[in-house]
Amino acid sequence: MMQRSNANQTPIKLALQGGGAHGAFTWGVLDRLLELPGLDIESISGTSSGAMNAVAVAQGWLRGGAAGARESLDAFWRALARQNVVADWWAVAAGMFDHAQKLPQSPGAPLSVNPLRGLVEGMFDMDALRTGPIQLRLAATRVRDGALTLFDNARLSHDALLASACLPQWFAAVEIDGEAYWDGGFAGNPVLEPLLDTGSDDLLCILLQPFENVKVPRHARDIAELSAQLSFSAAFKRELRDLALTRQRLARHLLADAEDRRLRRLRMHVITPREALTVADGFPASDTRLHQLQGLRALGRESASDWCERHQGDLGERASFSLTGWLAASGRPLSS
Repeated sequence: MMQRSNANQTPIKLALQGGGAHGAFTWGVLDRLLELPGLDIESISGTSSGAMNAVAVAQGWLRGGAAGARESLDAFWRALARQNVVADWWAVAAGMFDHAQKLPQSPGAPLSVNPLRGLVEGMFDMDALRTGPIQLRLAATRVRDGALTLFDNARLSHDALLASACLPQWFAAVEIDGEAYWDGGFAGNPVLEPLLDTGSDDLLCILLQPFENVKVPRHARDIAELSAQLSFSAAFKRELRDLALTRQRLARHLLADAEDRRLRRLRMHVITPREALTVADGFPASDTRLHQLQGLRALGRESASDWCERHQGDLGERASFSLTGWLAASGRPLSS
């Protein structure tokens, strides 16, 4: 097991958004960040493909530190490309939809066998990861009430990882301890709360879409795509707003307990694509062919390099993302 060293380390926490094949953008961001000398990843919150990236990083880190994490990410995404499972899901789902349109009394049903299972079970050693140095929080949505469920290291399993990435249109719900779960994106994408109260004061969110959409969609396909993106980012933006409100209230008080002081010290950082990753721009979230994933990885590395050039020196010193600035720019009032 890799042991942590306190000398010349830059501890950081990561929150990784999910979004199908677009998760290869995060692969590229992480690949570039893991080149930074002394980067020490303490904990990761991940949803859907963000959860896949989180587990890949944790397993590689366990075996070989930052270099091992880069190798593990590369191995996962290349294995995904060889299976091209996301494209297969889409083809099957589209066929079921067409069939259902012709036979209204026999609607399509999700796949009973998850094609990701063999890949996940073959690549990730959950027994080793449960005691690994990186603390994981994988988000899933409990079907019976829509509640957010977080699987930490103690509850880590292949089923928990598959639950985090279980799109209900394509896959049957994943059952764990008698409960059914769907993709975590419905409840939190990514989830920040479990990263706020311990460890490093630096929290870096890697998102798969910019905060603003500059193009208004006109066609049904583009409208559906943007609707899904808005739905899967809504919980995250609410959590950002709640965090900003809490920070604002704390700023008015001179006295604070340990938890309050930690929130005051929190340094937020965010990396996003420069522009939206859309089908119209050649980046469908369902295409896992290697050249598509490598294109997204290249965009991620480029975005991370730009961020490092401007903000690498902020790590451990100051926030590079202003919660209040984002709220003001987006027109969200800072009031209870």
